[in-house]
Amino acid sequence: MGLILKKRIRQAMDPKDILVSQLILALCIVLVALNVAFFVFFPRLMAPVSIVLSNAITLLLTAIAFRPASTLIQKTLARRQEELLAQAEKEKAMQQRLDLLESEKRELESRLDTRAQTTAASGDLNFTFKLEQMEYAKKGYIVKEENLDALRTDERFRALVPDISLLDKMLSAIKLKENGVRKILYLRKYYYKVSIGIDFSKVKFSFDGDRILFSGVKFTRLHDISGELTPDPGDINHCWVLDTNEDEGRAEILQSFDYDQLRYTYEDLQELETRKSLDEEAGSLCEQYTSVFRRNIAARFPQVGFVDSIEDSDTTWYALKDGSAYLMVRDVTANMMQLSNVIESIATSDSPAGDKKS
Repeated sequence: MGLILKKRIRQAMDPKDILVSQLILALCIVLVALNVAFFVFFPRLMAPVSIVLSNAITLLLTAIAFRPASTLIQKTLARRQEELLAQAEKEKAMQQRLDLLESEKRELESRLDTRAQTTAASGDLNFTFKLEQMEYAKKGYIVKEENLDALRTDERFRALVPDISLLDKMLSAIKLKENGVRKILYLRKYYYKVSIGIDFSKVKFSFDGDRILFSGVKFTRLHDISGELTPDPGDINHCWVLDTNEDEGRAEILQSFDYDQLRYTYEDLQELETRKSLDEEAGSLCEQYTSVFRRNIAARFPQVGFVDSIEDSDTTWYALKDGSAYLMVRDVTANMMQLSNVIESIATSDSPAGDKKS
């Protein structure tokens, strides 16, 4: 429809038609002026026949001028319509951009809120006897509350947010019901437990002149063992769509098929965000332990270096189990195990009843 309207406006604004209409209209105005001036300067000729003739000429010139005048008016209206259409398209583009920015802002705020809530909860780091496995466990609540109107700016939810029902609109119109603010309330307790440590089966070493390089000496998340955690009695897990009215102190749960898909999608998204935030937190912890561990080994053995990747290396790499023939490799490996014993001892001494926590 918009393309057809633009085409008609461009046709109506043909500069050739405008110029011809202006010339014809100007000529008719000049002829009418001459007609009037003739009878003004020659009053003796004001016979009845002359008056009729003058009026007839004026009507004829007016009829001739009507079409170009109408054309000029149409051109003016078409130009104004084109300006309004361009303004409407500009406003539509700005609104789409605003909706996109609002969606990005809401998603970022949601992620930051999730990260803040998971970070604030207390966590336990349980060490087993060996360095290659530790357990990082955490549990807590994620609470989110958002207006459905705000969710409309998010492309993932826009089609899932239902309009207010016709019945509610009618009741509101006759003042039998006051429509409140529709919100979605998410409340869920998460349980997170992973084993992290150094996988010595992936540790390799190589010789670089007088130096010995090691790869794979880093802490990583090894296994997801969240299933080992037993939920606490009385845990609260809800995802509700509410119709709230703060003035009336009312909060009604909206239960209908129209809201089910919205709730399911919102729950899935929050669970993914929570998992991502917790994985990032565990990953950050792995980086910290990796840095401390490498620094301690390098301080003891200045000729030892660590690399994160061996794909671009031209040297030959060997598995750690093949290092028994090299004294330095045996010494570094032994110190890695000693360092693990020190960490384990500190963790054990700091925990009551022999619990290994840090």
